[in-house]
Amino acid sequence: MQKKLTAVFLFLIISPIIAISYISYQNYISSINDNTTKYMNEAIYNFQSKLEENISNMMMITKIPLFSSELQQFLVSPSLDLSKQKKIDFYIGLMNNMNKDMSSTYILDLYGNVFYRMKTDSVRSDLKEQFPEWKKLAAQSKGNPVILSTQEISIPGHTPYYVFSVIRDIRDVSSYKSIGTIVVDTKLSIIEDTVKQMDSITKGRTLIIDNAHQVIYDSLKKSIGTPLSDPQLLADIKGTQGSVETTIDGESYIATYNESKITGWRTIVYIPVKHLHKDAKITRNLTTGLTIIIMIVALIVSIVISFRLTHPLRKLSSLMGAVQQGNLDISFRVKNKDEIGVLGTQFNRMLRRIKDLIDEIYVIQNRKNEAELEALQSQINPHFIYNTLETIRMKAILNDDNDVADMTFILGKLMQYSINRGKEMVTVQEELQHLGNYLDLLKYRFKNQFQWEADLPPEVLSYHMLKLTFQPIVENAILHGVEGKKAKVHIRVYATLESELLHIHIQDEGNGINPHTLRHLQHYLNGQTEQTEMKSGIGLKNVNERIKLRYGNSYGVAIDSRVGEGTIVTLSLPYPSAAHSIEQNTGGV
Repeated sequence: MQKKLTAVFLFLIISPIIAISYISYQNYISSINDNTTKYMNEAIYNFQSKLEENISNMMMITKIPLFSSELQQFLVSPSLDLSKQKKIDFYIGLMNNMNKDMSSTYILDLYGNVFYRMKTDSVRSDLKEQFPEWKKLAAQSKGNPVILSTQEISIPGHTPYYVFSVIRDIRDVSSYKSIGTIVVDTKLSIIEDTVKQMDSITKGRTLIIDNAHQVIYDSLKKSIGTPLSDPQLLADIKGTQGSVETTIDGESYIATYNESKITGWRTIVYIPVKHLHKDAKITRNLTTGLTIIIMIVALIVSIVISFRLTHPLRKLSSLMGAVQQGNLDISFRVKNKDEIGVLGTQFNRMLRRIKDLIDEIYVIQNRKNEAELEALQSQINPHFIYNTLETIRMKAILNDDNDVADMTFILGKLMQYSINRGKEMVTVQEELQHLGNYLDLLKYRFKNQFQWEADLPPEVLSYHMLKLTFQPIVENAILHGVEGKKAKVHIRVYATLESELLHIHIQDEGNGINPHTLRHLQHYLNGQTEQTEMKSGIGLKNVNERIKLRYGNSYGVAIDSRVGEGTIVTLSLPYPSAAHSIEQNTGGV
């Protein structure tokens, strides 16, 4: 019990703490994830809005040549004089000043001339290689702007840098024919500054890719301007926006992403879970340490409490062991009026009661011995009667009165069977022999108005049953079935087996019992009424109650009858060897 109480104390104290700690930790983690996801979605949305605004400005700048007839006149002119260069340079400077984040602006005419003003005062080294591609993309867009993904710009004497561009075909306002191409470059600084702020908070990585998985920007500076080389980065990214948990190179991340409706660029922020859950893990470790301390304290307290609770019980158990050895001169010292004190008080009362009962049993045993002595003495009278009947029989034989001699002999056997004390159970064979003696005596009264037979197999004949069971039933069959009936009445005793039940049937072909009397008799046998209209019902009820007392309420006597057809009385008895089948006409008595 001490171990159980200790276990219960620990369970009641520690289980709630562990459950609360676990639930709190999970809720904390979930709250962190949800809040981080909401914050990053908002941050990405704001970042993309700013980027889209900048790109929209670039697109607006590329529209300026479409609305300047003067600039278009210079572009369609094949000459390359100083006035043309100054005028186009003026417009390029105007466009450069409209957006501080722009890197440079290029205008190409149809004659292979390039006009530009770079803020770095240097020229892209890949201009000639890019001209055909720019013209092709501008022509395919049919006057609409085209956004080019990130490109690395290498300028001799300067540190390489990255730009993304907007290209538009310059078309004549009257004929709508292509008269040139405008290209606007913008450095990635407008992206980089915002991404650094996000990465400083998330301690993670930001990736921007276009629809072709070309890397626009990578905060790790690994693959800017090239196709994405690690498909694992996009393994769990589905749809245009959302947040998922993913694993990259064995480390867990929460990836929050959103796709721009204007550019089609997808911004993905990878937040390392170990950094995100850093504070939560500290709280978890602190909670775990406190839980261990509480467990130790709870263990000590539970051991002390359980010891104080179980010590009186161990003392009481020790006293019970002494009582089991026969020592009744002990008592439990009651200190408190709690449940254990009540138990100890009852234990002391039980010992006193046991002593009283022992004294009473001693007195009863003495009285029982006296009663047995009286019972032995009372057996003199039945034996005296039996011996007297035997004397009468011998006298009848001497006087040649054989009927009186036979009747006296049979009556002596019946009395000897009835007064045979100490033998409550007999075999079916013995019970049938007693029944035969009884019927032989009744034949002198009824002048052979009945005949009987018993069809019982040998295994049933050796079955042990209560003594004086058949006689009251057969007596009832003769007294109520033979009187008033001219034809000879046939009485048959046979047996059937049902599961582990032995049914012994006593059937007569007498007058039968009317339904009202039969119903009343059945109620009387079942204890539903205290009176019966038939004198023989008392004998049937006696047999029924003896069987029930001996074997249980599942067994007993049942009676069925039809007026003019006869009566069947069935004895239901337990028969453990029910596997043996009973075949009719296998044996007879």
